[in-house]
Amino acid sequence: MEQSTKGIVLHAIKYGETSTIVHIYTQDYGLRGLMVKGVRSSKRNKSFTMGMFQPLTQLEIVMTTTKRGGLALLKSAKIIYPYTTIPTSMTKSSLCMFLAETLRAVLQEEEENQVLYTFLSHALLWLDAHQQTANFHLILLIRLTKYLGFYPDTTNQDGIYFDLQNGQFCTSAQHIDCISEVETSLLKRYLGMNFDEGVQILATAQQRRALINVLIRYYQTHVQGFKTPKSLAVLYEIFNQ
Repeated sequence: MEQSTKGIVLHAIKYGETSTIVHIYTQDYGLRGLMVKGVRSSKRNKSFTMGMFQPLTQLEIVMTTTKRGGLALLKSAKIIYPYTTIPTSMTKSSLCMFLAETLRAVLQEEEENQVLYTFLSHALLWLDAHQQTANFHLILLIRLTKYLGFYPDTTNQDGIYFDLQNGQFCTSAQHIDCISEVETSLLKRYLGMNFDEGVQILATAQQRRALINVLIRYYQTHVQGFKTPKSLAVLYEIFNQ
């Protein structure tokens, strides 16, 4: 059965001598693994290029599924939004590598979520169109928690500590999962911000590094099996953190 949808590439891995398995977060079917046959062959189908499967590329795809389940076959693909700055910017491509690895870890269900897909698609178009991106990944990770179900409770922002376990601000550090006053203050600065507003936030590399570490701990607390992305080290280097 053929199915058409839009999708955001999260990961591509070699399969056999000439093929590739691509993991794509689709608009209509959630996370899907797709077989791309012969894409690395010298006699490959010219409908596909490996450039289509770079992290966070947005595609319009047709896939063929079977009644027996397993991997679907990617029949055709077309880039919807050819990025103009992401492919040529080391900073932006590193951001995409980090975010793709993170998204692959948290978007684990074959389940439609049109609102989440739209948020991610628009976020990537914003990244491609703007130059001041030092806070982009921080704001995206915070806003993403809304769709994952553990956005911080903002009803008591007078609390000087933040409880990672319960997702709440509190007046005293009651256990090991409460972050420090300094880290809590950083988190408050970014809460509720959209990407345009985030451009106005002035933070040092050290402060951004502290906040990303807090956010990773927060994800680890609420997403089973979540590990620190390997590409985070590259991000630190790019942002001189």
